[in-house]
Amino acid sequence: MIDRIRRSLNTGLDRVKWFATFLAERTKAETSIAKLLYQSSKLEDRIDDLYRDIGRRVMELNEKGEKSVLKDFVVQQALGEIKHMREASDEFRNQARDLSKLPE
Repeated sequence: MIDRIRRSLNTGLDRVKWFATFLAERTKAETSIAKLLYQSSKLEDRIDDLYRDIGRRVMELNEKGEKSVLKDFVVQQALGEIKHMREASDEFRNQARDLSKLPE
């Protein structure tokens, strides 16, 4: 009888340990996901700022009578930076998606 109680208690403790470990790992993963999504949103905010800068530059060039807006160095640099930031933002989101998948 005592052995049966001891085995049941040990089984219960093993399940509690497993559950605690699972929660700790899941909390760690969720924190990492939140950080990655935060970094992605910060990059998206920066991209929006660059779009505004491009718009201002296009208006300045238009007021000066420039016709080749896309050949402007500032516009080209901003477009290149936007492309790089979009790739980085997508990478952060992909990493977050990978982390969110539960292991089998």
